[in-house]
Amino acid sequence: MFSLVLFNLLMPILFLDGLFSDMTLVLKIFTLMAIISYITNHLGKGPIAILLIAVFSWFIIFDYFAFFGGIYILYMLLAFGLTGVIIDIFFVTPGHGQAQQAAGIGEGGEPISSGQEFMEKRTMHPRGHH
Repeated sequence: MFSLVLFNLLMPILFLDGLFSDMTLVLKIFTLMAIISYITNHLGKGPIAILLIAVFSWFIIFDYFAFFGGIYILYMLLAFGLTGVIIDIFFVTPGHGQAQQAAGIGEGGEPISSGQEFMEKRTMHPRGHH
């Protein structure tokens, strides 16, 4: 009975070890793809590029991955986080004029507080075709 309880307690720990090794493999694959993409975009697909891909891949993925893996994770977090902030600022958040229109403050000056006022303003300022 005790061994069954101990096994059930240790199983999640063993699973996490396998999960971390799988995530390290996935991170190494993404790092290899980033190295290949960077070098082929800058140097093409010649013999020098292939040699540099082999050297950088061996150096970054196998020899010093404990150092470069952490740097790559921080780079990706910064890239996606900063990109998300920029998207929020420029595309999701309405601009000054758009915020006033979204609040109902427009040419009339006062915000619209009910559906009846909205219909009155709409009939006063029809949007017709020119």
